[in-house]
Amino acid sequence: MQIALLAAVSGLIGIILGRFWDTRSESQRWRRDQRVQSYQAVAGEFYRYRDSIRELSRAPRSGPVYNEKLAEVSKLRTDWNRSLATLWLHGSERAAACALSVDNQLSKLSARAMNEGIPDGHWPTYREPALVAYDDFVDAVRHDLSLSPLTVLRAGAATRSLGLSTDPTAPNPPTEGE
Repeated sequence: MQIALLAAVSGLIGIILGRFWDTRSESQRWRRDQRVQSYQAVAGEFYRYRDSIRELSRAPRSGPVYNEKLAEVSKLRTDWNRSLATLWLHGSERAAACALSVDNQLSKLSARAMNEGIPDGHWPTYREPALVAYDDFVDAVRHDLSLSPLTVLRAGAATRSLGLSTDPTAPNPPTEGE
């Protein structure tokens, strides 16, 4: 009788501990999934928003084309902010700080595009601070997800501000005087 009682109690304890462990594991998985989704949203919105800023910078300073591009930048700014808010809810401290730095750089780029425009030849130089901040964000995300850093991000940083390709087989654009 004691053996049967001990077996029943052991089985009950096993079920309780197993259920507790499953709940805890599922909660951790859900939190990680939310973090990953927030990081992916910020990464995707970065390029959409940055490219709309470039299109705005190319538009004439007034008229319907400028107004259309300005409206697109405003809409994508809202999407960007929504992605940042999600990251601030689910992301790590380091990733959130890096995303805030990206946001600051995109705001500066957007203000320059709205106020002065950015000639195509100067675009690589003006966008570089935002790209460096974005590289920092990617590094923070990869660290948070226990992934190794991507050295290819930093390897091309020196030449991309010049508008040069990091692909060794790609031709470089002509320089002034060529």
